[in-house]
Amino acid sequence: MYQGSMSMTRYFEGWYFKIVDASEENAFAIIPGVSFGGIGEDSHSFVQIMNGCDASSEYHSYGIDEFWSSKSQFLVKVGDNQFSQNGIKLHLQNDSQEVKGILRFGNIKPWPVSFFSPGAMGPFRFVPRMQTLHGIVSFDHEIKGRLEIDGKQVDFTGGRGYIEKDFGREFPSAWIWMQSNHFDETGISFTSSIANIPWLGNSFVGYLIGLLYEGEIYRFTTYTGARISQPMVTKDSVTFTVVDRDYAIDIQARKTKSATLHSPVQGLMTGRIEESLDAKIGVNFYRRKGSGWEKKYEGIGTSAGLEVMGDMEEIGAIEIMNS
Repeated sequence: MYQGSMSMTRYFEGWYFKIVDASEENAFAIIPGVSFGGIGEDSHSFVQIMNGCDASSEYHSYGIDEFWSSKSQFLVKVGDNQFSQNGIKLHLQNDSQEVKGILRFGNIKPWPVSFFSPGAMGPFRFVPRMQTLHGIVSFDHEIKGRLEIDGKQVDFTGGRGYIEKDFGREFPSAWIWMQSNHFDETGISFTSSIANIPWLGNSFVGYLIGLLYEGEIYRFTTYTGARISQPMVTKDSVTFTVVDRDYAIDIQARKTKSATLHSPVQGLMTGRIEESLDAKIGVNFYRRKGSGWEKKYEGIGTSAGLEVMGDMEEIGAIEIMNS
């Protein structure tokens, strides 16, 4: 649900809908949200569209009064566009782009929640003055419906989707984010966020890593006590390992062409980030067995989202520039 109010300052909130058709020939990120600057600064709502196949993006701006949210469920509207965990309805048009249609989502797989762990941030959700907060609405879901994109009909029926959200003042100064739910077996999804988190004049490296496998979500996070290796980053790859008491995951991600997206800076959408939507993520998943490890799954996630932003030293990564 929407966490802000209509009288916010220096605040943003946005939802990230990733949709990929059954053939994986069409992959889009659709990002509705609100942006509040300081007093007298620009405040508006928006819908941002990223086309992962040609690495392009378009920013549709609306007045702040064209944003509406339900007080009882996750349901938001921006202009004539509607968004919820059950689907989206789009009617976007400017001089460069026209998108319209309805998509419906089924068999949503949310991040597990409890009273003391309300979502992906776990107990960090209760920490005051965090720079940004992150949530995962759906690890994986089915899609039904079509969109007409610049006059072309695109059928997303049989495709897969993913939904997350962010809210706060601005994104961290450095992070690695990746996600895919297109593996050789339907129902597998992987997401990972490693970031430098400023807090009380200092900072720490936080990570939220989840694997949906055989109907169960395996969580590797700062607050669950999982340990992450030093990530290795080159111009076209990211590798790391994360381990807890019972399980481990090795990750090898490959970067591809990227599109430029608007991002929040002190609430205003004046920042710029680069994101790929056709990256690949190699996943090796292990279970501890005696003094060793037993491999449970090995696969490659395609149509993957991938962002590598900021100074990698801030998240303890080794950046190899000439590789």
